[in-house]
Amino acid sequence: MKTKKYITAATGMLAFVGLNQEAQALPMFSTQTGMDCKSCHLQHIPKLNEFGRKFAASGMTLSKKILDENMTAADINPSVMVKSLYQKTWDKPGASGDVSTKSQTEDGEFSIPKTATLYLGGRVSENLGGLVNLSYKKEEDEAISAKAVYAQKIEDGFWGIAGSSFADFGPFSGMEFYNTGLYKPLRTFDIRTLSNAFQASSIGTGESTGLQAYYDKGNLFGTGDHFFVTAGAYAPSQDNLYMDIADNILPFARVAYAYPIGDFNVMAGAFAIAGGSTVASTEPLSIERETYGIDMQIEGEIAEKLVSLNVAKVLKNEVTYTGIDAGAVHELDNLDNEAFSIEGEVNLTPDFGVKVAYMEYNDRYTYPDHDHGGGDEHEGEDHDHESTNDFVDVRDLDHAITVGFDYSFEFHLPMKVTAEYCWAKPSLDRVKEYETLLFSLNMLF
Repeated sequence: MKTKKYITAATGMLAFVGLNQEAQALPMFSTQTGMDCKSCHLQHIPKLNEFGRKFAASGMTLSKKILDENMTAADINPSVMVKSLYQKTWDKPGASGDVSTKSQTEDGEFSIPKTATLYLGGRVSENLGGLVNLSYKKEEDEAISAKAVYAQKIEDGFWGIAGSSFADFGPFSGMEFYNTGLYKPLRTFDIRTLSNAFQASSIGTGESTGLQAYYDKGNLFGTGDHFFVTAGAYAPSQDNLYMDIADNILPFARVAYAYPIGDFNVMAGAFAIAGGSTVASTEPLSIERETYGIDMQIEGEIAEKLVSLNVAKVLKNEVTYTGIDAGAVHELDNLDNEAFSIEGEVNLTPDFGVKVAYMEYNDRYTYPDHDHGGGDEHEGEDHDHESTNDFVDVRDLDHAITVGFDYSFEFHLPMKVTAEYCWAKPSLDRVKEYETLLFSLNMLF
């Protein structure tokens, strides 16, 4: 039965390719730079390589037009990304974590498309770049997101200021270009919450509106090294629907240092988000957050095969909402978790890569007991006490192992096909081990 559904899923993906074979276009940044996609992307879109990180740090201002006499020439171009999915799960708890209900993908689900995004962006002037995207997501509201970057070139690098407002890319979406999952688009797997610690912990995702300054410098301490630091503040929202943005500003910082070792470029980094306050239940909704983590990225070649390794460790991630409507809005769930993941990919050919990930997850949040009506007096206590809430420890994972492949190709336009399979072993005995299968097709216009 499973084999038949896999064939059906694969056939649907190939049919979708056929329906779009007449489309003719180029992604906007290829048009802007005059380079192909592989010039900026490591292994497969959207992961960035060294030049891709330089392009991001420039505020998207690098352009073939800078060769013209008019050095302030704008270079704004459009692109469209369409992503389609087939996903099937076995025994996975529902989105709420309730083991008595199953995930909506238990019977297999086609999403054609899953997301469709219209982008418009690039170089506005010599020192200013911008990006606007209008996105459609199945099962979610449409969203408009944007960022603007002022970048000033320095020797072997840039400094700048980035302002951003994104519907689902997280607090570091203004300027983050490493592939460790701290910024949602730059990750290895589509099954992100079972393969990447930052995505599973809701650190590298979610609504955010923020402003940050950054400094990006190559050859700082030695030939070929690279130093990146950024600091700023953000609000976990795009509007004032649930909370007042002006009253919920959280500071954050991130540092990363990369150094070449033989045929490898090794990056080690760290980040922190800490701030906010708790308020009485009669006051406007407020957030308090304390989040720390470290990451590592290794890129290079083994036997002339391109390889990458990403390590992510969430040391602490405690998010608390208090005030009016705290706990009543699903998008504003309290959190307290730790996680660890390691992801690797090897390109057997320039266009075909195989990948594997290992992740552990520990949900430390104390869910209020049913027989106490969910009172606040239980928050912050050790959840090892006897609890009547069946939700306690349901999300804990002893480990999750995900395998897959990516295949990038051009059929009148750039595309990427992905297949992934995950085996998850919950820490709690009463939660069954569950599996997830995913096929995806990305198309760039």
